[in-house]
Amino acid sequence: MIKLQHVSKTFRVGKNKIEALKDVSLEVNKGEIFGVIGFSGAGKSTLIRCVNLLERPTDGQVFVDDQDVLGLDKRGLRQLRRKIGMIFQGYNLLETANVYDNVAIPLKLEGVPKDEIKARTEKYLEIVGLTDRSKAFPSQLSGGQKQRVAIARALAHEPEVLLSDEATSALDPNTTDAILELLLKVNRELGITIFLITHELNVIQRICDRVAVMENGRIVESGTVVDVFTRPREAMTKQFISNESKFLIPAQLKSELLESGKLVKLTFLGESSKDPVLATLAKQFDVLPSIIAGGIDQLKDQSVGNLLVHLKGDQNKVETAIQFLHDQDVLVEEVSG
Repeated sequence: MIKLQHVSKTFRVGKNKIEALKDVSLEVNKGEIFGVIGFSGAGKSTLIRCVNLLERPTDGQVFVDDQDVLGLDKRGLRQLRRKIGMIFQGYNLLETANVYDNVAIPLKLEGVPKDEIKARTEKYLEIVGLTDRSKAFPSQLSGGQKQRVAIARALAHEPEVLLSDEATSALDPNTTDAILELLLKVNRELGITIFLITHELNVIQRICDRVAVMENGRIVESGTVVDVFTRPREAMTKQFISNESKFLIPAQLKSELLESGKLVKLTFLGESSKDPVLATLAKQFDVLPSIIAGGIDQLKDQSVGNLLVHLKGDQNKVETAIQFLHDQDVLVEEVSG
């Protein structure tokens, strides 16, 4: 659906060159939700804007539906952009137009027939849950409602792809959850492919099928959401996940626990979450497990359980117990000082 091959982008600021993207390659499959995550300045916004040529790459190739985007003339690019909707952090609504007109006016400018404009505007306002606010102006709306208008406006062009540029960054957690549920609905019910960028781990976990991690203009790691965030390979990914960790404990407590046994982070996926493995450690291996902290992360189609556990007992028995956990498909990460 979307393919970027060896894409680079260099900006010139005076005599200086800024390399925003460096040899980036990725593929977004039709019908999936693909996320790119990274800290500010990683190059995420530049990357997503290269898909519809709001930014033209310095090097590399961009394909959408097997079309070479960089080879299109102005007319071809206009036609392509009709297949690609985009929503932004700042909503970009017309303050002097009401909700209905914010959705309808771009269709008028595109030359869509009047009856079709009415049908599409009403349809997509209903999908985003704003039928009763159609006569309201942006100044009368909450941030979440404004973003819903922006989503309806993008959908009204009936695109095949929806690009999301930090669309939830300005919203509170509850409103973010509501917008994420709406994006899931758009993906599942309308079959629209979604390519999004974010610095929020929660966004990736909640709705994405696959993810790429960006750092300094490069993709350093990619894969399914479950694999990347339960088996991170790169230091950048581990750092990102650590910043979101629920297992921060006082240094003094950590020191005491490490002196009296091993401290391990356990991750349970699939069938491993159903077995009473900690009870088995006590009965079968004479190892005493104590749960220090824990939590459950809800991914798009799967729950992931995480526990920080103190294992106390004879060192050899503790090592045998840890091997048992590995054998039960529990991910084990030993915590050091």
